[in-house]
Amino acid sequence: MLDESGVVIDDGVVARLGPEAFYFTTTTGGSATVFRELLRLNALWGLECALVNVTGHRAAFNFAGPSSREALQPLTDVDLGEEAFPFLGCDADASRALLPPDARRLRGELGYEIHVAAGDAVTVWRALHAAGLPRGLRPFGVEAQRVLRLEKGHLIVGQDTDGLTDPFEANAAWAVNMQKPFFVGQRSLKILQARGPRQVLVGIELPDSSRRPRESHLLIDRGAIAGRITSVAHSRTLDKVIGLAMLSPELARAAGAIEIRGDHGDMIAARIVPTPFYDPSNARQRIPARVAAP
Repeated sequence: MLDESGVVIDDGVVARLGPEAFYFTTTTGGSATVFRELLRLNALWGLECALVNVTGHRAAFNFAGPSSREALQPLTDVDLGEEAFPFLGCDADASRALLPPDARRLRGELGYEIHVAAGDAVTVWRALHAAGLPRGLRPFGVEAQRVLRLEKGHLIVGQDTDGLTDPFEANAAWAVNMQKPFFVGQRSLKILQARGPRQVLVGIELPDSSRRPRESHLLIDRGAIAGRITSVAHSRTLDKVIGLAMLSPELARAAGAIEIRGDHGDMIAARIVPTPFYDPSNARQRIPARVAAP
């Protein structure tokens, strides 16, 4: 989501539930801001639509992992097979199984966001927990989720971007269709596209995992400031320190070695690398159903 100046102000998922019904999600802290902006645009454009903020009325669960489809299927009569419920699918039909009738399932990589009425949250949590335990289910926290998104190179608006970052700088040009007749911020983006980016979001990795820089540490090239780290973490899956950084376009294109200035002025070696760090071919978005053992 952009403002009129082309700056990235939020991101989320929009699911089409019917010909004229849409379900919006936003970042956790952005729901009130986005709702206010949509109300403003609705009034400005004189649209014949109604907007309702249901954030306080619904609960959501992220049920993810290689066995998530098999664990979730007994709880719903909706076909969760790859063909019937593909990547980026959304189900808004009533479920007559253990999930409440108004439950919504949004499919990501092999995982699901399950949105239910807030009053059903405890019941659904217990059902999901019980269904997943035989397959090794474990609850996970926000920090684990932040590392997982970093492994896939997914940015966090407001952390990996700032109040001037446009989609081209955020390495998110794929999300902007400049051939559309109109979208908010399009006119500004045409000007920004012609000007070129001031900085570019890139991936970095450290050859020495024992030396971990912090977010906002500066990237240095030949003694001059060339950028800053926006996210950094140790990936247990990859067994290395990885991060995202805003960097000058020239160095981003060069994709070579770079140095990071640490807390006490010490220099930490790093490399500029492509993202995503993990599963770059996105093969795990389409994992076939497992065959149950006899």
